[in-house]
Amino acid sequence: MKFRKFGRFTLALAASLFIGFGTQSCYYDYTEAYIIVTGSQYNQVASYREDNETGVLAAAPHDPLSSGGTNPIRALLLTGGRYVYVLNQGKPTKAADGTITWTGANVSLFSIGGDGGMAFQLSYPSQGFGSLRLALSTSGTYLYVLDGYQPGTTPSTTAASTSVSAATPCYDSASGVYRPAGDITVFSIDPSTGRLFLVQNQQQQNALGSPLSYFPVGCFPIDFHLVSNYLYTAEASDPATGNTQVVYAYNASSTGQLLQVPGGAQPITGAQSISVIGSSANASWIYLLDSGANMIYTFTQGGNGLLSAISGGAYPNFTGAAGMSALATDSGSKFLYIANTVSPGLNQSGSVISAFNITGSSGDLTTLAPGYFGTGSNPVCIFEDPSHQYLYTADAGSSTVSGSLIDPNTGILTNLRKGSTFATVGTPTWCLYSSNTD
Repeated sequence: MKFRKFGRFTLALAASLFIGFGTQSCYYDYTEAYIIVTGSQYNQVASYREDNETGVLAAAPHDPLSSGGTNPIRALLLTGGRYVYVLNQGKPTKAADGTITWTGANVSLFSIGGDGGMAFQLSYPSQGFGSLRLALSTSGTYLYVLDGYQPGTTPSTTAASTSVSAATPCYDSASGVYRPAGDITVFSIDPSTGRLFLVQNQQQQNALGSPLSYFPVGCFPIDFHLVSNYLYTAEASDPATGNTQVVYAYNASSTGQLLQVPGGAQPITGAQSISVIGSSANASWIYLLDSGANMIYTFTQGGNGLLSAISGGAYPNFTGAAGMSALATDSGSKFLYIANTVSPGLNQSGSVISAFNITGSSGDLTTLAPGYFGTGSNPVCIFEDPSHQYLYTADAGSSTVSGSLIDPNTGILTNLRKGSTFATVGTPTWCLYSSNTD
């Protein structure tokens, strides 16, 4: 009798320990998100499973895949996490007269499976050429593509002219010719399939009186970013005024139309070479990174969508760090992290992340000691994962993804516990995550 009681107790204790350990393992060790990376070396896109407990990345099944075009430079996730769009800029071939012919340019649609693996669906041509960026409307119903050049009369070709004209108002000093201004192509999205449908410009017509298939912007656009239904587009110059380093503000309407805000062409005083426009996680602060002057400009959004500089809003990047390529804040918008392609000095990592404290009430920046943290070579993107534990960069120089652990109280970055560097597709160009792991 006593033996039977003891045996039952032992079995119960063993079962309890098994269940306890099993529950603990399942709770801590699971896929937090899928990390998606594009790479230009072999025109690929790949997905990686992120381990919640360690931040370690493991390749998803059947990856990497062809990007569906040439020179993939950006990717964007559709709201819901089941579809991803890859922007293939294409291969430019320049003729003796400066004319550029583009091949392999498109927006490719992929579905994401339950194991993180991706499958190619369809591809769509943007209206312009030399495409640069993708953005999604606040509602998730429209996709915007920022094109370097408006379309001309010859398919897949960017014109070159020896003289300025309405069709070629932008002087290309590298080639000594004039080129078309840039544009934004707008697509509506079928949320059930991810498929795209071109939105016509109902405000402007071509010479035949038909609606334009794109929305014109200025010369040599650089980057754009959507904040609270306003799309901010940074460009090298405004052909109408001649101002350089300009940001245009557009009202992104519920019908897909882009309506330029009156007075929305804002020259950024002091800026030499804007490289990135982005915002804090809470959208309170809009940032412009000026790689030319190595400065960070902080703005708020006015009621009419215009940018309003905060007091003391021009703040220097960490001394010696340079080549600002991307930015991110933590989920609480307490810390700003900037990916730099150049480190502060000798005997340091080839590339670094510079870090700053954000004053919540004013948006003022102060350098977060020690000021910078090492990462992979030539980072092209940076983001905080959905568990708010880790920060990742994808690194073009080393063909890696680098991970760091974030201290939520201090913002300090440290190495992951089980390795911080993961091999990825050749010459990464962009990275993002999908938190939908069902």
